[in-house]
Amino acid sequence: MNAEIRTIPDMLVDTYGNQSELARRLHINRETISKYLNDKDAKHHAIVNGVFMTARGDSGKNRWGKR
Repeated sequence: MNAEIRTIPDMLVDTYGNQSELARRLHINRETISKYLNDKDAKHHAIVNGVFMTARGDSGKNRWGKR
């Protein structure tokens, strides 16, 4: 099985820049599209086989780096 990995800027080309249409296709809020609009290197998000996924970062740690 081959995984198709894309980003929001890549998929906006398919929708001719229409953020509302892309949000509808991914079943996410349009504001979320705007949030990841400049993440061209997929450091904080990815779309794998049509499913939107985000990086959670330092979840579970407090501001001092301890759990």
